[in-house]
Amino acid sequence: MTQSRVRIALVGCGAVTERCHIPALRTLESAEITLLVDRDLERAQALAQRFDIPNTAASYDDVAQHADAALVALPSHLHAQASIDLLKAGVHVMVEKPMALTMADCDAMIDAAQQAERVLAVALMRRFLRNGAFVAWALQNKALGKLESFDFSEGNIFNWPSHSDYFLKRDLAGGGVLADNGAHTLDQLLWWLGEDVASFEYFDDAFGGVEADCELHLTMKSGVKGRIELSRTRALRSTAIFRCEGGILEANLRNNSIRITSFDGTSGLGGFGIDRNILTPVDQPFTQLFIPLHDDWLYAIQTGSRPTVTGEIARRSVALIAECYEKRQPLNLPWLNFDKEGA
Repeated sequence: MTQSRVRIALVGCGAVTERCHIPALRTLESAEITLLVDRDLERAQALAQRFDIPNTAASYDDVAQHADAALVALPSHLHAQASIDLLKAGVHVMVEKPMALTMADCDAMIDAAQQAERVLAVALMRRFLRNGAFVAWALQNKALGKLESFDFSEGNIFNWPSHSDYFLKRDLAGGGVLADNGAHTLDQLLWWLGEDVASFEYFDDAFGGVEADCELHLTMKSGVKGRIELSRTRALRSTAIFRCEGGILEANLRNNSIRITSFDGTSGLGGFGIDRNILTPVDQPFTQLFIPLHDDWLYAIQTGSRPTVTGEIARRSVALIAECYEKRQPLNLPWLNFDKEGA
């Protein structure tokens, strides 16, 4: 098909749209932002004026009149219905993570895209960190020998400048740090190891609200065991450490750095042209990841190909998150462990 500019509507004008999606799309010659949609119409109008976007609306009912494709960046509980409505209207969709809150909703979104013959992509932008493909290659090809264990630790004190409080409401966000950052982290785990989870135990600190800290203890289909720790209250190292027979591979979960420590003194990764134990590829700041994310989506729209992160791929992490919440156990919080008789 002709490589014309794709007209794009942004549905939801929160912080991620303002800080990440709009700036990224404005760098791409294949994209033209034609409409901003938000129930807070004044906010949509303010952003439209700031970024010179011609149209605004308080609902997505008429998106198809203005755009060929839409980014859905609404609160998580609205992802599924908005995406399905837009796909049925003939609009290509990229939806923010988590894709949806249930597997049934994911399946309905995938089916709507197939029926409408439109592209459905999911904004798991960490798939575009350049270290990601390297980690998947190294682990799945046993470049450092057989994988023996893994340890993911990711956290920071929550500071996202949200324009609403939906992050703090379970019925709107679906959960806390696991549903939010965990959508990325679990996707990275499943991608890099190239296999499914056989069994797990999940622990969090939710007491009726959303969790701020959680832990997962997992056994993969191959028998490899590992853990994932996520936090909104502590600054953790935010890396994944893979212990293999021949060495240790540590990959940053949020930027493009890798550290390799081989037990025999060499990297053992000559296939990728690496001859030293510390690899720091091209810097990719967080906000810059949205550029290849959108470029990949637009290419799929223009060529009829599949995007890197399809609904089927994103569904896997949603399924694991949902199962974690079903099997939740209380996280051990030492300050709550006291002798009740002596209290």
